[in-house]
Amino acid sequence: MKIAILGGTGNIGKGFALRWGQIHDVIVGSREKERAQEAAAEYTAFLSERSLPSKITGDENKAAAEAADIVVIAIRYDQIPTVMEHIKPVLCNCQTVLSVVVPMIKDRCYLNMGTEPVKIEVDPEEYNADYFCYAPPKSGSAAKEIQALLPPGIDLVASFHNVSAKRLEDFDKDMDLDIAVCGNNKQTKDVIMQLVRDIPGLNPVDVGPLEAAALTEPITPLLLNVAKMNKELRHAGIKFV
Repeated sequence: MKIAILGGTGNIGKGFALRWGQIHDVIVGSREKERAQEAAAEYTAFLSERSLPSKITGDENKAAAEAADIVVIAIRYDQIPTVMEHIKPVLCNCQTVLSVVVPMIKDRCYLNMGTEPVKIEVDPEEYNADYFCYAPPKSGSAAKEIQALLPPGIDLVASFHNVSAKRLEDFDKDMDLDIAVCGNNKQTKDVIMQLVRDIPGLNPVDVGPLEAAALTEPITPLLLNVAKMNKELRHAGIKFV
């Protein structure tokens, strides 16, 4: 398959490119074609040094999306409106779209007590305030927000919220993790579940419809905080038992 990774120059995008680029045609997407091509060359060299095959190229986001069977949205949450508007004209219902986007804020976390949010005050001198919180959009999740921006007839799948980007990049350690997958269309969800299986050590788990993304997206900041607070769990993941 041809897989476009929009945001492919970022950490999680790099992990996907290195894993899928060994068996699929991967197009690293970026706002700048030159930057995408430089990243693709870097990833190819990484695999080549390990005598692993690679089929990785780079292109501008819109061109990458147009050429792909699977379009992976791996951008920052605040980039959703501009990127989706840019690629929307070239998307079609013959494609599968995957969101791994998570809306997070750092060091500005709130507790919803009653109707008024209460800010958690942190003294930087007493505590290293490097804490992430999930910032749910009005639609409930980034996945639901992206789905609303897709052309009619295209189903969205949300997944990979519970695996560390560094774990994907680390070829020296084996993984044994479950990956939550949610979506409303069984056929497109099956496509993504197979992509999960294509990465050694990852097992897909169907967690329900796209609405479940409101439950899976917050796992990302949770795992980041676990890694921050517990050095022995620097690249924490999840296993359903």
